[in-house]
Amino acid sequence: MADDLRAKALGVRTALFGEEAARRRMGEFDEFDEGFGHVVNDELFGAIWTRPGLPIKMRSMITMAALMALGQGPELRMHMRGALNLGITAQELKELIIHLSQYAGIPIAVEAIRAFNEVTAERK
Repeated sequence: MADDLRAKALGVRTALFGEEAARRRMGEFDEFDEGFGHVVNDELFGAIWTRPGLPIKMRSMITMAALMALGQGPELRMHMRGALNLGITAQELKELIIHLSQYAGIPIAVEAIRAFNEVTAERK
């Protein structure tokens, strides 16, 4: 079961961030603490992200909305990159920011716009 979750986690993380980054990040969490690595790698990415009922793009959008609302800029940038890798468009990211601005506040949206501008500039 643990190996199955680990393989699923690697698949999700590879889709989001590329194989090299996925393996590196999973190793960083495992090296930091084996139990924490299990929670993040196997449970979050292996069990939660691969549950039936929501497509991966929707899970990505939900994750970014939560990160925006929590003001987690660095993690938001990472997940914006992942969203673009999944095929979520820059226009869809803009709409997410605009929509969330009405629920989480303008300052949150302004920080998300900074993240968006940085991430999309990297792709040009």
